Amino acid sequence: MDTFVADKENSMEIPRWLHDALFNNRYRIIKHILFWLFIYADELLSWMGVTEVVGTPIMVLLTIILDMVMVYFNIYVLLPRLFLKSRVLLYCLYTAISIVIVVCINYFIWMDPYLLFFDSEILGVEIEDLEPLTINDFYTYLLGNLWSNAGIVAMAVAFKLFQVSYSTSLKLQDLKEDQLNTELAYLKTQVNPHFLFNTLNNMYVMSKKKSEHLPDTIMQLSDLLRYQLYDTEANTVPLNNEITYLKNYLELEQLRRQHLELIFDISGNTGAQKIRPLILLPYIENAFKYSNSGTGSDYIKIQLQAGEKKVNFSVENTKGTLHRRAVGGIGMANAQRRLELGYPNKHTLDIQETEKTFLVTLTLDTQ
Repeated sequence: MDTFVADKENSMEIPRWLHDALFNNRYRIIKHILFWLFIYADELLSWMGVTEVVGTPIMVLLTIILDMVMVYFNIYVLLPRLFLKSRVLLYCLYTAISIVIVVCINYFIWMDPYLLFFDSEILGVEIEDLEPLTINDFYTYLLGNLWSNAGIVAMAVAFKLFQVSYSTSLKLQDLKEDQLNTELAYLKTQVNPHFLFNTLNNMYVMSKKKSEHLPDTIMQLSDLLRYQLYDTEANTVPLNNEITYLKNYLELEQLRRQHLELIFDISGNTGAQKIRPLILLPYIENAFKYSNSGTGSDYIKIQLQAGEKKVNFSVENTKGTLHRRAVGGIGMANAQRRLELGYPNKHTLDIQETEKTFLVTLTLDTQ
């Protein structure tokens, strides 16, 4: 079975063997040999006796060497120093000059009967029977071979540019992903102090009231911090782990607000899903923050449904009437930014406010 390599930019998959053949440096020499065998297929077939003789071996060998110099000078000198630095006109000028020089040298190798490379026996003609070359012969040869040599250069340059373009796009995508991961890691570190601040504030209130639940709260906080420090290093975590974390958090909060009606409904195959760590916590924190209406009928209803390659999450809470001092809204701004980075074009977030309630509905595409 073929393995595949994904084009990160366009989500295009190509077979691993094709990717390696095109871009792996281990096959560099083989690719070059195949290229020149393709270019000189006629000469190769003539040596094998399949087609008529087109020249002596030394003539063909010298031509191959000249063409190699022309091609490699172009792709390893002119291309990186001129074309890739936006000096296109100068690149075209030097390319044209190099092609003309090679064609002129080939003219004397193939057309001048007095050169050493002319083998009258193989070609079936005597030197004295040949008519002297004229300037028109030179022009005819020049015009006829300029296009063939230009075609050789064009094929080599096109493949080289394709390699450069593909390699550059992958490097840019890797750089982009590194930047996104760096920002995500930074945002995730902000979750810890924000959560810790809220919890310590709750513990302070409990200590003032000399609550008997304070020791249990400290242990709950220890478990939560252990998860945040050691279990959230990966980009994604099992959904069940995240659910366990949220349950511990809810238990901790309920120690402080025992009269709050709290419902946490979980459905679906949660064991088959993975999710960005701590992505749901800010919405639950926000619900606790603004659900205290002072009426004694406060509630928070949390629903989490694991569908096929989707996670549906919602939090509904009573709307508090008590005035609160603004602290900057770091938690929600952080949460929305993490959604944009962690689930680009793969999430929907809807926040509805009525006179008495807040409702947050979040859908994550986890495929």
